[in-house]
Amino acid sequence: MHNEFDFLTQETFNLNTQDEILADDDFRNEFLFGHSSEQINKEVQKQDYPQTCGLVFNIVKSSSTFSLRGVITDNISDTFEAALIGDTATLKALRIDQDEVTKSLYYEVDNLDLAQVIFDQVFNKRFPLEEDLICNISDPGFSWWYQRSDDAIRINFKSHKLEGNGQRLKLGPIGDVCIASILFSRLEKYLESKMSFLEYNVSEKHFIIKPKDRFHRVFDELSALFEEGELDRDAHILKGLDGTLNLYLKELATIRKFWLRVESLNTDQGFNLLS
Repeated sequence: MHNEFDFLTQETFNLNTQDEILADDDFRNEFLFGHSSEQINKEVQKQDYPQTCGLVFNIVKSSSTFSLRGVITDNISDTFEAALIGDTATLKALRIDQDEVTKSLYYEVDNLDLAQVIFDQVFNKRFPLEEDLICNISDPGFSWWYQRSDDAIRINFKSHKLEGNGQRLKLGPIGDVCIASILFSRLEKYLESKMSFLEYNVSEKHFIIKPKDRFHRVFDELSALFEEGELDRDAHILKGLDGTLNLYLKELATIRKFWLRVESLNTDQGFNLLS
């Protein structure tokens, strides 16, 4: 559809040799795309898209998988406006036709760097709709799995099979396993200056933390990070933390919070990713 549309567009331009008409955005948008700038602006305003940075995206589903397709943008409203007037690159990235623009989704992010982190981690990859059905020793699935007991947190990186009692929660594909094992190992020394442990264990399979004080503020902040993607900029765990680890925890929280949004969108649309 796009090739035919692009061909017709080019032919229209070739037939029209009046530079002053081609320079008129209102004429071009209305004649080529069926929208004047005034109409486009009204459409964007009607949807009330934010003029902030973030992601504009779609969830593309097949019978058994889904993927996220979209773009990073410094102005969500401008990106929708570009798509509405038929910008080929934007429509291609979103995997939609021009008449489907208003069905696209957006997600606000504090800055473009964090938007890039989300994009690199979860966009343009295929994920199974029913992850539990394919998980086994040879294919553990894409998600991290979280277990919280009264006095410990356990994250399984490579398997959803958890031992012991406690809450079991699928976190989604929130991080690279090798990077996680290295940085959580580095985090131990810092956390020891904040609280005492009964256990702190990191490998390429899991991360386990069991503090002596199960009501410790840092322990609660870690729980909120994994469960809700929440990490306050004034969080106690960030104070005195070196730049790399500080950024890593913020990135984990950002991806986790975005994935919660993806889960809710899929559930609302009849695809349950929370199994």
